[in-house]
Amino acid sequence: MKYVVSDIHGRLDRLKRLSETIELGCGDTLYIIGDLVDRGDKPIETIEFVMNHPQIEVIMGNHDEMMLYALKYKDEKQIERWGRNGCEPTIEGFNKRTLEEQEKILSYIENLPYFKIIDNKFLLVHAGFEPERLIESLKEKSLEDALVEQRDRLVWVRDDFIKSKGLDNLITIFGHSPRRYIDKVLEVESKIPYEIWFDEVHRDKIGIDTGNCYDDGRMTCLRLDDYKVFYIE
Repeated sequence: MKYVVSDIHGRLDRLKRLSETIELGCGDTLYIIGDLVDRGDKPIETIEFVMNHPQIEVIMGNHDEMMLYALKYKDEKQIERWGRNGCEPTIEGFNKRTLEEQEKILSYIENLPYFKIIDNKFLLVHAGFEPERLIESLKEKSLEDALVEQRDRLVWVRDDFIKSKGLDNLITIFGHSPRRYIDKVLEVESKIPYEIWFDEVHRDKIGIDTGNCYDDGRMTCLRLDDYKVFYIE
């Protein structure tokens, strides 16, 4: 079975409960589409957990990218941006590791892919993509090359992607934008507890961020084989 979850944000407790709930076994794969770190209380422990779990694959999120550029490349812009986005628990945990452990963690994050295509049916990406730019690029490039071309946007886009038509032959599964944000963009009333978002207009996108890092949120996992949804409170 193949499963997708997003925006862990240091909630290792919920990630472990999810693994138990879906009975993640040797024949299964759990894809995490970004944001292992920040805000929650165990971001570094979360990285270490997934690094050592053979059934878990991770895709880059904007928080993971900010961490990498701040801690490895000392990028001033990213350091400032990261400082506004709940980095404290990550820095605290990171500083408790040895230099060797820190290097392994940053090397792992640096090598995360920015997207993954599953069974020629699903595109897994943290935030989405810029639709008009992608359409233009696809006139001359493969989908993979067109996505790589806007790699810097795959972890940050929101409104235009949410409201626009996506890809013809792939369903894009994304996190990054919590359900309450999607509802705001689409000007509909949010309902609590938040549920997974299926694009009922274009039928080509599924948003699985139900605010795991917020007090009124929860973790959501989608099983790709049959679209069964699992919620972890």
